[in-house]
Amino acid sequence: MDFENMRLQEGILLDRMKVHIGVMGVCHGAGATFVSEWLDHYLNDEGRHRFFVSSPERYAVHDSPGNTDDMDLIIGVIDPMPSLLMRGADAIGELLDGNNTVLWILNRDNPGVNHRELLRYLSFRPEFVQSEIPREIMARAEYNGERLPGIRELEGIRKLAERIKIINA
Repeated sequence: MDFENMRLQEGILLDRMKVHIGVMGVCHGAGATFVSEWLDHYLNDEGRHRFFVSSPERYAVHDSPGNTDDMDLIIGVIDPMPSLLMRGADAIGELLDGNNTVLWILNRDNPGVNHRELLRYLSFRPEFVQSEIPREIMARAEYNGERLPGIRELEGIRKLAERIKIINA
């Protein structure tokens, strides 16, 4: 293990040879855990486990890290529901005003979303859009012990992973 490229942060070792990505939901319920799990899947050879610091994976995806200062990149996860947007207003402002590079993903997009109002409220356009996955698809996959279909239903997260790979090539 190369200890010169590692340091201690909040009780865990952070490997500085990896790209550390913090996935932050702007409020509880925005879907940060869902996005971080699938982002990790697409970035790290689709399915290898990410919890070992000395693993050969290039990307370390952190679900809602408490401290974003050590993150190389932040993914801001936005749910388009007005009640969730209002609860997340302060967090959106903090991410916009912070020192980190932030890529935004609109999670759970659906035909009921008034995109004009959403963009006026946000005053920026999220770079990536993840459509809402129907509950019956998620339930069927979970009850059958299967992963969700990866290409069509998770297009927004897959595109986000591709962009991260290009940025960090």
